[in-house]
Amino acid sequence: MMFSRELAVILLLSSPAAFAGSVNLNLSSNAAQLEVGYLSNGNSEIQSGFLYNDLGSVLIDTGLIVNGGGGDQEASSGVSGGGGVKAIAAKIQQANTSNNAAGIAIGGQVSFPLPAAPTVAFGAEYYTALRITTFGDADRFTQFGFRVEIGPPHAKFFVGYRELNFELIKTGEFSIDKGGYTGILLSF
Repeated sequence: MMFSRELAVILLLSSPAAFAGSVNLNLSSNAAQLEVGYLSNGNSEIQSGFLYNDLGSVLIDTGLIVNGGGGDQEASSGVSGGGGVKAIAAKIQQANTSNNAAGIAIGGQVSFPLPAAPTVAFGAEYYTALRITTFGDADRFTQFGFRVEIGPPHAKFFVGYRELNFELIKTGEFSIDKGGYTGILLSF
């Protein structure tokens, strides 16, 4: 029964993939994530994601990211970045308990391509939902990570490190995913 609900969520999230501007599939040793970016309009993009880990925890997010305006300094250095807000919802499975959490997270991301090798870039991201914007069985959510991307602009392979953590009211900190990951980002 639980798997059928998760499959329905995957199908709902992937249906915009037909109109996608980007699709990101990544894997770690204990989690798989699909992210879709769509409705790109100039410097903004709506992104939705679904993460499932080996304990049966699920994290769903959707939000708006607004990227830099492409000014002279940004164009000359190649550095790009942006910030935004996203809504998150999670079903957190632990050994003998199940928790539900939701929140509104704010944060941003930045990418630094190497001038000598423009097909190689370093990226970082950070998002947080504080107690005032976190609901259910959690007091806080944090997501941060960094990665190295290799490839042309429309098909990038990447490796990196990330942490997706909830501060649960009853049991303390819980990581839905923590550690190295790898994936591919396709842009259309």
